[in-house]
Formats: sequence, C-alpha cells, structure tokens
Amino acid sequence: MKNNKLLTAIFSFFALLGLLGFLALAFIFVTNINGLGSLLTVVGLLQSESLYDTQPEKMIEGATAGIVSSLEDPYSKYLNKDEWENLELQLNAEFGGIGVYVVELEDGRLGIVSPIKGTPAARAGLKNGDIIIRLNDQSALQMTQDEAVHLMRGEPGTQLDMEVLRPSENKEYEFKIIREIINVPSVEYEVKGDAIPIGYVKLNQFHAHSTQEIADSLNRLNEEGIKGVILDLRDNGGGDFEASIAIADIFLEDQAVVSVKDAHDNVTVHRAEAGSLKLPMVVLVNNNSASASEILAGALKDNKRAVLVGEKTYGKGLVQTVFQLRDGGALKLTTQKYFTPDGTDINKIGINPDYIVKNSETEGQDLQLERALQLIKGQIL
Repeated sequence: MKNNKLLTAIFSFFALLGLLGFLALAFIFVTNINGLGSLLTVVGLLQSESLYDTQPEKMIEGATAGIVSSLEDPYSKYLNKDEWENLELQLNAEFGGIGVYVVELEDGRLGIVSPIKGTPAARAGLKNGDIIIRLNDQSALQMTQDEAVHLMRGEPGTQLDMEVLRPSENKEYEFKIIREIINVPSVEYEVKGDAIPIGYVKLNQFHAHSTQEIADSLNRLNEEGIKGVILDLRDNGGGDFEASIAIADIFLEDQAVVSVKDAHDNVTVHRAEAGSLKLPMVVLVNNNSASASEILAGALKDNKRAVLVGEKTYGKGLVQTVFQLRDGGALKLTTQKYFTPDGTDINKIGINPDYIVKNSETEGQDLQLERALQLIKGQIL
C-alpha cells in the first residue's frame, strides 16, 4: 500500500513538471508567435531552398548560441564540446601535450613561445621564435592557432612529429616528441634586493593549482630570509573564482574577502581564516588585472593588508558559473555580481591603486616594480 502511494506521488510530481513545462512553452509561443513563426519559416527555407546542405546539429548549436548572445553579456556564452574541453583544460591547468605556447604571428604563421621548463618540448630543443611548418603529416602554414594546439595535445606516451623553421639560423629542424602530462605553472618567483631581501611573486592566472603554487613559492622564499613580499597581478586576467578566495586566505586573518549577490538578491560573504603570512606586502596591478585578480587585490586593499601600486584595474565585477549540457558542451553564464569587503561595486569601474605609477612604453625600465620595492623597504626600515 505504501509503495502504491509512493509511486502515485512520483507520477504526480512528474506530471506536474510536465504540465508546467507545457504551460511555459505555451506562454512563450503565444507571446512570441511572430518570432517563432519567422524561426520556423527560416528553418523551412534552409531545408528546401538552400544551395548548401543543412546540418540539424549545427542549426541547433547556432540557435543555442544565439539565445545566449541575446543577453548582450560579453561574459555569458554557449560553449560547444571543443570549447568546453579547452576551458576545462585551462582551469585544471593539466593536459597531455609537449609543453609550449603557440602564438599567431602577423604574417599568419604560427610561432613557438618559450617552451615550459622541464617539458618534452624544452628537452627536445624547441626554442622561442621557432616557426611551425608541419605537425604530423599536415602543413601548418594555413593552420589556425586552435587547430595547431589541438594537434599538439594528445594522450601521454603518444608521439608528435613536428617540423619547424628557426629564423635565427635560417634552418629547418625535425622533432619527434613524446607527449606527457603538462602542468601549466601559474607562478614565477625570485628574491629581489641584496641588503634587504624581498620576495617577488608573479601570479599569471588563477587555476586549480595556483593556491598550492603560491604557498610553495612563499615557503621557498621564506627559506631565503625575505623581509617582505611583492605580489604581481599585472596582466592577470583572472580565472578560477575559488582560487582567488583560497589565495586571499594565505594573506588575510579572519576577514571578509568578497561578497557576492545573485539574481535573487541573495548575498554570500566569503571570509578568510587565519592567514599564515605576516610580512609587509605590496601588490602590483594594471589595466589588464581583471576578475579574480581584482577580487584578491580589492580584499588586500580594503583590509589594509597591502598597498596597491600601478594603474587602475580592468573593472570586471561579475562571476560566471559553468553549467554542463547534455550535448557535451556547456553554458558559461553570469550569475553573480561581487563587491569588495568595503561594499564597493567595481564592475566597469576598476580599482584605483594607492600609488598610481605608469611604465614608459619606450623604455625597458619597470617603474612600477621599482616603486613597489621602495615602498616595501620603507615599511621594513
């Protein structure tokens, strides 16, 4: 008897869902009858009159992308399967490949940028400035950057045949490189200064391993006896939201990091626990410091943990959530707006540094870093 009641309740629940779905579709149809009529007409004309064959899966994909683009939000986007896989690799910072960055040159050719230290590409002898001629049996001369990256990635243990031109020697080289798991580092660090050692940490992006990389770099710098830290967030366009919270936790005490408000006006405050680093600190920012960089920089500034040096930040105060879809793709959707601990909305505004310093476009001198070193030494003395 109890089982029958349970089944009846389940069937009733799904019947109600079906009714609600039908009513929602009916409402859309009634209120947008002209637009839906035009859509059906276009589909019919494509199938009956187009010189080119119609591909239903691509039509659906295009329609889905168009629906999302109607939001006129540059950060919300429908991602097809390949785009979602690429984003996932970027956030996880781990994939099978050879360990190089590829850039499209002005003449359309594809160049190698600084092979990552310790990777198959670096061990094989690929160099910064090499131009890709061939990948496996395919010419790279008309290949896009995405196509080249796709071919270079693959299962660890498989071989990539690669031919490059080295302009500095006017000579071509052939390489046979075995792919490995590549961990893309997000952190560079070194000790600046002699009399007063200062730790310099450059964070290039926020991904799944960034928090641990920051912690490891600070531990190594502490072993060198540093007296202060400069955190460089210049040209860091952001990345993983959770990583920005976790990294702030290293520097802050029991303090607010950021608050977020969703579409239903629900507000969530993310707080740091007791931080482990107590040293004086300066943060470098510029116009390309965005999103997660602004969350971290704003938290450190508002909590008086660090001063900011450089130029006003980009101004992206929105958070995106990724929803996976049944077709293997995903929807990246803006779902929240964030505010710095002082309650400041920085979207389309940015964060003004405490000390505005601009680097010269013609000189190689890093005036922003020099000012940061002066300020942090002043805190120590």
